[in-house]
Amino acid sequence: MAVTCLLELTPGNSFEGFCLVKEVKQEKTKKGDPYLNVTVAKKHKMVACKLWNNGFGGRTVEELLTVFSNGSMLYLTGVASEYNGQVQMTINEFRLAENGEVDVREYIESAPESVESMEAEIRSYIDEIKIPILHQITSELFEDHKKLFMHHVAAVKMHHNFRGGLAYHTLSLLRIAKNICDQYGEAVNRSKMYAALTLHDMGKIIEMTKDFTAPEYTLFGQFLGHIQIVNQMIDRKLVGIRHERSVSIEEVTVVYELMNIISSHHGPLSNGWGSTAEPITLEAHLCHMIDNIDAKINMISKATADMQEGEIQKVWGLGKLYKPREIE
Repeated sequence: MAVTCLLELTPGNSFEGFCLVKEVKQEKTKKGDPYLNVTVAKKHKMVACKLWNNGFGGRTVEELLTVFSNGSMLYLTGVASEYNGQVQMTINEFRLAENGEVDVREYIESAPESVESMEAEIRSYIDEIKIPILHQITSELFEDHKKLFMHHVAAVKMHHNFRGGLAYHTLSLLRIAKNICDQYGEAVNRSKMYAALTLHDMGKIIEMTKDFTAPEYTLFGQFLGHIQIVNQMIDRKLVGIRHERSVSIEEVTVVYELMNIISSHHGPLSNGWGSTAEPITLEAHLCHMIDNIDAKINMISKATADMQEGEIQKVWGLGKLYKPREIE
């Protein structure tokens, strides 16, 4: 069966339609023949594709990479098969979309809530930070970077990798934290939680490009990573405050505690997920767990969106996933 919408593509289908290029890699077969690994997408659905050298049409790899570039809109024909439990397409024919031929906005995934409503709600959480120096640092950094922050992706691939994903992920964490703080009262410091979760991924506005059609890691992001970048932002704010007034040792300590929460929000160093310090407070452990919950829910929801009920698929980074049947 032929399909014209990538969202409907399943193994065994042929495809003829438009798609957005998310990633391109030049590879070689065991025999040394060149081919391209291309990831294409529409909204949440991404499909791994192969362009073998017998489909190059006499063009060099360098020429092909001017067509298959991150963020380009293409018209493709191909045949879908199954590989490692996932859809994979072999590309037969291709061309760049002409100006005005297709609306790119129909192919870009965006946060399910408006930028305006998310910004207002994040501000409301910042307003509840009662430790003055944490409130000042958090509110100033949010104001400094809100234009990029509210529209940015939260990841290149793994979770919330869509327009407004960074703000939506941050807001989701704040909502979860509110419920935890309401449940456990004074056992959890609400101000530290809200400050850390608002800022924990802010470094991604520098770590990744602002192009939400096909985001990539920047050079600066590869040098440091978002955790070190945001902690630099926080430390610069602290230095600026100390130039304006006397800062107590207690205030300095709570700022460094904030940086520890952010440094450890990927969990213990032993798990190898990218933390730069061990979590050593209750709030640090909680922020890691909350972050992991929201990331996993987004990843699994996206992976199972196009699965059939009762189906099991192997998903990269998650292992095998089962989509339960609805019970009436």
